[in-house]
Amino acid sequence: MDLFQLTYFIEVAHKKSFTKASHSLHISQPSISKGIKALENYWQVQLFNRTGKHVELTEIGAYLLPKVESVIDQLAQISDELGSPHQFNSGTVSIGVPPMIGSTFISPFIHHFSEKFPDIKVELAEVGSHDVISSIDNGLIQAGFVALPINADTPYDFFIFDQEYLRVVLWPDHPLAKKKAITLQEIKDEPLIYYPESFSLYSYVRSFYQKISARPNIVGQTSHWDFMGEMVHTQMGIALLPESICKRLDPTRLVTVPLVDPKITWTLAMVWKSKGFLSHPTRMWVEYFKEFYKNSD
Repeated sequence: MDLFQLTYFIEVAHKKSFTKASHSLHISQPSISKGIKALENYWQVQLFNRTGKHVELTEIGAYLLPKVESVIDQLAQISDELGSPHQFNSGTVSIGVPPMIGSTFISPFIHHFSEKFPDIKVELAEVGSHDVISSIDNGLIQAGFVALPINADTPYDFFIFDQEYLRVVLWPDHPLAKKKAITLQEIKDEPLIYYPESFSLYSYVRSFYQKISARPNIVGQTSHWDFMGEMVHTQMGIALLPESICKRLDPTRLVTVPLVDPKITWTLAMVWKSKGFLSHPTRMWVEYFKEFYKNSD
């Protein structure tokens, strides 16, 4: 029995699939199967019921899972308590960043993190909030940033680092541009520049339209806030953007007005797996990001 076999056991248990665990850990499926078999031989038990492509924990497997997770967590804590030796502070951390979040919130931290850990390479994947979750599940990234709410079937931890309201973005000559506040009822039929389906805001904002028995009149979609602003400037339609993004728009070309009744909150969080394997570079990223934004309050 070794730590790798225990890690394989945890990942297969959460993924309910040898194939998905293989993708997540970047280990060949035969190696994971061999490791699980070695564990079963060592303990003289059957850990999984194998039916087709899916696997389920046996009763003894379900009993052992939290105990094995506790062992792995304690070993991770020991590594951290030893002062994170240099050999652990190297490698690669892959992070998922939605386009609207990255430039405003993540860029300052990347500079801070790279100065602290120059031997850890940071790889960024530009994906929407929903794709962040699936990419973590598939082992393509280790952590990511999302706009809440999201749906996640596997155990995740969240760290909320920003909450702000959406504003209405219009061109200066728009009939509503001089208002001090705008209701959703007033703009329910306006042509709307909108987000892609991979953005959590896509379904989240639509739910507010549904509450007033309306549907967004979507005339264009983009994941880039600057392009969204340009389309509004050409009078193609209005947009709904977070306050921090609105501050970056050119006030001579665009007008932003608070959206009220309802106020729609944009809640940003970092997300990572709460169970299973988490590399040391990823743990450092998570811990220092939380420290960075707690200290910036």
